[in-house]
Amino acid sequence: MADKLIGSLLHDDHPIPKRSRAWKERLKVPVAIALVLIFIGGVAYKFANFREERSVRQFIDAINGGQFDVAYQDWDAEGRYTLKDFMQDWGKDGYYTKGMHQARVMDSNGKGGSVVVYVSIDSLKYPVALLVDKETLKISFSPVSKYPSP
Repeated sequence: MADKLIGSLLHDDHPIPKRSRAWKERLKVPVAIALVLIFIGGVAYKFANFREERSVRQFIDAINGGQFDVAYQDWDAEGRYTLKDFMQDWGKDGYYTKGMHQARVMDSNGKGGSVVVYVSIDSLKYPVALLVDKETLKISFSPVSKYPSP
C-alpha cells in the first residue's frame, strides 16, 4: 500500500508533461476572434444608417436632376415650410445649391428616433446637417450639427 502512495520515481508510470506552446501559437485564436469582431463592428457602423443616408442621396439626386417637386415630397414640411421657401433654399439658384456641382453624403449620426446626415456640397465651406426621421424617412434641417452652419 505504501508503494501506491509513494511510488517509484524510476519505475512508475508518470504522465509526460506537455510541451508549452509558443506565444505566437497561443495568441492566434484570440487575435483572430478580435479581428473578426472589429470587422463586424466596422461593417455595422458603416451600414447602421443606410436607409436614412439613401433617402438623403435620393433627395440630392432629385435636386441635381431638377425634380424639385419630388425632392419637396421627401421634405418634412408640415405647412410651415412652403414650396416657395424650399425653392429659395434648394432651388436652381437657392442658398444651398447656388454654384453646386457635386454633393455627397459624408457622415451620419443616430439621435434617438432620427438620424443627422451630413451632406458635403462643393460650393459650401461646411457640410449641411439634415435630420431624417427613422420611421417616415422625411428630411428637415437639423437643429444640431458637429460642424458650423453654412
